[in-house]
Amino acid sequence: MNKQDIFESLIRALDSWVRNASAAQLWQVHESGGLGALIDADEEVVRVRIALDGPRDALSTLGKTDGRLPVTEAFLGASAAAWGTPPAQGSVERAQWFMSNALAQAHARQYLMAEVKERRDLLTRCVDDWIARSVEAQ
Repeated sequence: MNKQDIFESLIRALDSWVRNASAAQLWQVHESGGLGALIDADEEVVRVRIALDGPRDALSTLGKTDGRLPVTEAFLGASAAAWGTPPAQGSVERAQWFMSNALAQAHARQYLMAEVKERRDLLTRCVDDWIARSVEAQ
C-alpha cells in the first residue's frame, strides 16, 4: 500500500468522523483535542478508524480551540440572529449551550472539516509516523 492511499483513507475517515460525531464528541475535540488515527494496511487494503482519546498522535491537536467558538463571520452568514449570546468561555453552561445548539454544532463541524483541509501537515505527519512504526515492527 502506498503513502497516498493511506493519506486518502485518513481523509475519508476524518470526514466520516466529523459528519457522525455526537455533540459531546465535537465539544470534547474543540475543548481539548484528542483525535487519533488507528491505521491498518496490507498490500491491498487500508483500514483507518478515527478514535477520540485513543493513542496520542499528530492528529491530537486537530480542531482544538480550547472551547472558543469555532466561528467566523463567513460561517455565520444570515444565521447570525439565531446564534444568540453563548455563556462565558470555560463555564459548564457553555458546554451545555453547545450541546443544545444545533447551529453551534454545525459551525463546529465546518470548522473541523476546514482544519482537515488546511492542516495537511498534521495528516502527512500522522501517515509518516505510522509508516515509520510499521517499518520498525517488521
